[in-house]
Amino acid sequence: MKTSMGLVVILIFFGCSSKKNSSSTTNGATYYSILSACPEEGTCAVELLKNKSLNVKADEFGSIYYQLLDSEGTNVIRYTYDKTVPEGLQDGNHREEIIFEISTTNQTLTLTGKELQQTKMLFGRFCFCRGQTGSYKVEDGTLNLTQKDDSVHFDLQFANGKVPQLLATIKVNLK
Repeated sequence: MKTSMGLVVILIFFGCSSKKNSSSTTNGATYYSILSACPEEGTCAVELLKNKSLNVKADEFGSIYYQLLDSEGTNVIRYTYDKTVPEGLQDGNHREEIIFEISTTNQTLTLTGKELQQTKMLFGRFCFCRGQTGSYKVEDGTLNLTQKDDSVHFDLQFANGKVPQLLATIKVNLK
């Protein structure tokens, strides 16, 4: 009897599976795992940072960076790609991100080219790639975004034109 009860408990633990597109919340940010449209040899994830805004700045050398600020009425979406690096390999890290700000009141948004800067959209490339890292304004591409209740769907195709990129098309449905 004890053996059969133990077997039932083990089957319950191993029989349950999680959804592939799962989410969790930490410090006000909701994270969603993205398994489709992700470059090979890495993982992609998207965050919806509620009540945040982007403060885009440039340093004395003209390099762009951003700060996240608390802001009612705006949310920030950050999509990241992290390349899987063999253990022990130094300077092999490679990460790319797209980050942009949306108003919580927008229902539909279609932006093309330089209009993308209405969302303060930035592309970031971070790796040991001399002269080809940092954040860059995105002014070439198309964003179609629909927002309804707590659901956000966006389709983004873009090119940064300044450094090589692995991310070029992103489709996400956040619920």
